[in-house]
Amino acid sequence: MRLALLQTFQAIIETGTTQGAADKLGLSQSAVSRRLTQLEETLRIKLFIREKTRLIPTRDSKILQAQMQLLLQRNEKLLALAEELRQGNSPAIRLRVAFPASLTLSIVPAIIKQFLKRSPTVQVELHSGSYDTIERMLLDERAELGFLRMPVERAGLLETPLVSVNTVCVMPQDHPLTQRDVIDIRDLVDEPMILLGRMRAPRHEIDALFSQFRIRPKVRLETHSVLSACGMAASGLGITLVNELMARDYAHMPVAVRPLSQKITHSFAMAHPTDLPLGEAASIFMETTAEFLRTHFRQFGSPPAIPVSDGEAAFP
Repeated sequence: MRLALLQTFQAIIETGTTQGAADKLGLSQSAVSRRLTQLEETLRIKLFIREKTRLIPTRDSKILQAQMQLLLQRNEKLLALAEELRQGNSPAIRLRVAFPASLTLSIVPAIIKQFLKRSPTVQVELHSGSYDTIERMLLDERAELGFLRMPVERAGLLETPLVSVNTVCVMPQDHPLTQRDVIDIRDLVDEPMILLGRMRAPRHEIDALFSQFRIRPKVRLETHSVLSACGMAASGLGITLVNELMARDYAHMPVAVRPLSQKITHSFAMAHPTDLPLGEAASIFMETTAEFLRTHFRQFGSPPAIPVSDGEAAFP
């Protein structure tokens, strides 16, 4: 049944005349009369008794009125929900996002806090894991958005570049090398090192850098997360080389962070399945993440580069 017919019926009930309904709906009186005739023909029931200019609801009309009002209310709820979804702010939205555990201490909570200021009624479900786990979450549709290191390994994922940062040295606050503003890889000869696991891509780049300068690092510990690497450094167990983005999440620890003169760049993106178009809430979350990262690094005096991959523009 056409919604316009129900709206016309309700307007006649409220005003008692076709002219009153016409004024309420912004229609001509003849248009209202035609709609009423169509509704009565559709239902095959007489809805009103005409007394001069007034329309008096029949008994059948009064019985149907509650159901018609319910249909109109459901339509209003449907339109309201559609508007909430269009704005990316609805309690019906459950946004599932995935980040590496090494970012969830302070950076991710700050991003989510900013996002919820823009979309306060959205429910956020946070997942964490390795980059490989996050990619699988996206492809299995267990997460809608995932924070990944570029390049993304698996097919079927579309990446939106967010930020590029360099490798930094993280060391105990009382280490002698904290007297230097910049650390050279040759400064690390004979220093106890805490390095990421051998199977991780950043470790390959660090090993290649040591090899380039014919340095055999003194590896005291190997770990599989930036979180644990920085925690070990804070305990005085050695120096670690990690990306600056995650290192800044542990600046509250008793560590010192210094840039490395030799550049090892890490690029990060937000990814989502290519066959699953993003909702407005997800788009707002990506914009919030990009803006937070720019502001976050600006306070350290080292604005990050924004990488751009083929076919996908970074946020301005």
